Amino acid sequence: MSIKRKALLIQAAGGSVVLALAMQPVFIMGYGSYVWILFTALILFFATGADFKKIPSIIASFACGLAWAALNGILMGALSGAPMWVSGILLTILMVFSILTVHENLLRDSIVGNIPSLFMGFALTIFMTSGHALAPAINQIHLLAFFTAGIVMSVLLVLVGGFFCTMLLGKDWPKHVYGGIE
Repeated sequence: MSIKRKALLIQAAGGSVVLALAMQPVFIMGYGSYVWILFTALILFFATGADFKKIPSIIASFACGLAWAALNGILMGALSGAPMWVSGILLTILMVFSILTVHENLLRDSIVGNIPSLFMGFALTIFMTSGHALAPAINQIHLLAFFTAGIVMSVLLVLVGGFFCTMLLGKDWPKHVYGGIE
């Protein structure tokens, strides 16, 4: 067995024990129904390369997502008498545009430029405040469908953004964004 495989097995064994023990306070304090939120943090941490230096950005960006969601809630309340498309479509367009403009464009290299973490905070806040207790019961098939729909939305966001960048900036725009050309 290679050293790499051994190391990965050791990490898996140690990590599983530590994780199981570390989540116990959530159960002890009576918040066992929310233990899944711990796993969203794991997702973000590992998706960003398990880089300890990124932890402040993960947390700060998540907090920004909470703030953006609060603003979204305030605006939805203010628009409660408007037609559904205003809060359901127009407000969504404005919020996503604002978030991406501020955090991916203007603050990209700052502590609050972690877009996945920001959107996780945004989404979890909407989930927690949307009256989910009155929502229809869902199962794992629903979760998979919603998750897959989220992936499709992510792909569409990238493809449509890339299409418009190519249309407006030319085919070499990725070199300027990802290749280090200013």
